[in-house]
Amino acid sequence: MAYQPQVVDAKIVSNNPKNGLFEIVVNLKDRTSCRLIYEKDAATGAPVATHVNRLLHEPCPICRKDFLCNCMSRFKDQLSSQALQMTGTP
Repeated sequence: MAYQPQVVDAKIVSNNPKNGLFEIVVNLKDRTSCRLIYEKDAATGAPVATHVNRLLHEPCPICRKDFLCNCMSRFKDQLSSQALQMTGTP
């Protein structure tokens, strides 16, 4: 069974309009929390997700490790699109 992340809550936790960086914390359906870090594209001004970090409240739903892993980076685009639909661009 393939993992399909579903964002149930998203909120913007920091925004720096001077350099175009902002962060969104998302809560997923499986109780996992992630922080998405964005920068705005210089040419178009569109937000681009650069990093995703799993917050260590729950074990990773993919590899079941209870420490740092990079499993969520594979789903960065899916998480980003769902989070931006919920919060919008600051």
